[in-house]
Amino acid sequence: MPTQRTLPRLSIILLALMMLISCSQVNKLNLNSEWLSLTPAWNDDKIIEQAMQQEFEKGVELNKKVEINQFLIGLSEIEVESIKREAWTEYGLFWRGVSTRSRYVRQPLLETLDELDAPRELQMVPVVESSYNPYVVSSVGATGLWQLMPETAADMKVESDTYFDGRRDIRSSTRGAAKYLSKQYRRFGNWPMALAAYHLGPTAVQRRLDRRPWKPEDGLKNMPLPPITKTYIRHIIGLIALHEEGEISFPEPYHTQIIQLKTPVDIADLQELAELPTNQIFRFNPKLKLNQYYDGKPQLLSLRISQVRLKRLRQHIPAEPIEYLTIKVAKGDNIGAISHRFHTSMRTIQAANPGVGLWPKAGSKLRIHVKLMQQMNPENNPMVKTFVEPSLEVAMN
Repeated sequence: MPTQRTLPRLSIILLALMMLISCSQVNKLNLNSEWLSLTPAWNDDKIIEQAMQQEFEKGVELNKKVEINQFLIGLSEIEVESIKREAWTEYGLFWRGVSTRSRYVRQPLLETLDELDAPRELQMVPVVESSYNPYVVSSVGATGLWQLMPETAADMKVESDTYFDGRRDIRSSTRGAAKYLSKQYRRFGNWPMALAAYHLGPTAVQRRLDRRPWKPEDGLKNMPLPPITKTYIRHIIGLIALHEEGEISFPEPYHTQIIQLKTPVDIADLQELAELPTNQIFRFNPKLKLNQYYDGKPQLLSLRISQVRLKRLRQHIPAEPIEYLTIKVAKGDNIGAISHRFHTSMRTIQAANPGVGLWPKAGSKLRIHVKLMQQMNPENNPMVKTFVEPSLEVAMN
């Protein structure tokens, strides 16, 4: 039988056991509503508040983790890793070139996506379509960042004329493509099939879905689509996943500002006078079809110019429309041939260029009156090419 001296010691031990049991129960219940009734000895407002705050922060962090990119919804982690590997294998070696070209055009592209409230992830479509080269022409005649065919561009209200190619106009083509893709997303209910519709056409996609329904949880490899279309989709979404996780990134685009010039304008001559890098104006303005605008149409020429070069360029922009443009003398050219080309006399050419001989030096410049220029076809944008890049065929068929 215990003595009176040992009773307090037993009481302390029992109390400690009760507290341990209570703590164990609290852990099992994960701090739910029963926590207060189980631990009256710990009923301290500050401790309770701290514990609840910790649980709240854990919940917020958990919600962040389960928030999934809308292009990856329904895809398993295994498949996401697989398409990331595929995309990197296809584009990793060329990403530096893609990044360099993107700097000239991503500012207006992103501005347009944001204006339309379209997902920025769509910036990966031009990687697969054109490698961010707006001058690429496919074997079937598609061109621009978004590789639009003339008929498709017309349906999207992307307009072209004698002076500008809307398919190469970054804002116009991006607006058309983004609206089209968003429409297909609303129709099919997910981005993989919206991308399929962009590549294959919505009618063809719908026919296949009618025969064999599909949802993202079924996996991208099980889409009822041709192999090349499935590859196209996997590459785009794989790039999106790589970009989201920071495994690839775009450099900051060059900052530009739009200015308006009164025509006539010789762009190549303006670039040279302002000491701009070769073809820089054409890189920022791939919409341009011509090098020279001198027939009064358009009266104003809108150009996107690098902000760091803008001040220097403005110094060479005449306040009023000019009467003369310049041409470069080609190797072996002479005044007789030049006057014949412009349907005028040698005397007229020489009057506009005092001191010039019959055989001007190759590479030298001659002033030609604008009225004479109107008798000739203007030079084309020097960056426009007619060849097809084989490495891009997979993205264009």
